[in-house]
Amino acid sequence: MVAKRSKTRKRPFGVTVLAIMQTVSGTLFILLAIILFVSASIFSIIGIILLAIAILSFQLARGYVNGHEWARRRGRKVAMLAILFATLIIIITPARDDSAAPILPILFNIFILAYLSRKRVKKFFK
Repeated sequence: MVAKRSKTRKRPFGVTVLAIMQTVSGTLFILLAIILFVSASIFSIIGIILLAIAILSFQLARGYVNGHEWARRRGRKVAMLAILFATLIIIITPARDDSAAPILPILFNIFILAYLSRKRVKKFFK
């Protein structure tokens, strides 16, 4: 069992926002997984994957709220993977009508990377 931290720290507002976003994301993944389970058996495998992602999303949100360093590191890795996947989408499908669509997740995740690298935020997670 992990001991409680004796020193109380004020959680940055942005960390709270990230935790809420992860919770909403996890909830949406669960709902989508349920829809896929109900719709057809071939989509059940995708539903299982989405359910696993939902669980990881909830764990990340809890780590953000509790100020665990592993959550900050994992959040940065998730943001980097999202940037990579959005970049691959741009490369794979160059002729798109909504060409700004993959750019927004890239910018958003760059912001998350930068935010989780700020000195005050790092201090909270230590």
